[in-house]
Amino acid sequence: MPRDERFSSSNPFSTRFVRPGAIPYHFPAGQCAADLISKLAALGWRGQIIGPHGSGKSTLIAKLVEPLALRGRPSWMICLRDGQRRPPFDWIGQAEHAGARLILVDGYEQLGCWSRFWLKAGCRQRGWGLLVTAHRDVGLPTLFETTTSVQTAEAVVEHLLPRRGTMISRQMVTESFAAAHGNLREMLFALYDHYENSSESG
Repeated sequence: MPRDERFSSSNPFSTRFVRPGAIPYHFPAGQCAADLISKLAALGWRGQIIGPHGSGKSTLIAKLVEPLALRGRPSWMICLRDGQRRPPFDWIGQAEHAGARLILVDGYEQLGCWSRFWLKAGCRQRGWGLLVTAHRDVGLPTLFETTTSVQTAEAVVEHLLPRRGTMISRQMVTESFAAAHGNLREMLFALYDHYENSSESG
C-alpha cells in the first residue's frame, strides 16, 4: 500500500491519525505557538519554518492556523507536493474569498523562481503576510527551526497510543527512530507496518 494511503481504521498510525493537523506539535521546553506568532508579528508577518524531512514542519504550520486567526490573521494554506512548481491557478481568488490576511505555503522550496517572485508580489500588493516551510533557507526571516529527538518520537507515539502495551514497545520506538535517521514520518510508517503485522499474527 502506498505510504500516503494507509487508512486502516483500527491502526493508530493510519494516515487520518498522523496527517498534519491531527497530532500536536511538541515544542521544546519553554516555547509555544503563542510565542511563535508574537515573533512572526515582530517580523512583519513574513517568515520561514525550516528543518529536515520528517521533522514536523507540516504539523507545526497546520497547528498555527487557529491561533493565527485568534490574533486577527486568518490564513489560507497552499500545500505543495510531488515537485509541484506552481501554486494553484486561482490562489489569490481563493485566499480573498476565505478572507485571508496571511498565506501559508507548505513545501515552498518546490516552487520555481518566478512562482516565488509572483507569490511574494501578490502578498505584498494585498498586504498579506507570508509564512512558509522549507528544508533550507529560502530567503525569508527564520521563525523557527524544527528538529527531532527520541523524546519527541516517544511523545508522538504516546499521543497516538496511550496504552502502548507489547505491540509497540519503547525499544521499538527508539529503534524505528534510529532506522529512519530521525525522520518522524518514516518512523510512523514503520510503526504502522509493525502494528498491522502484530495484529494479524495475534
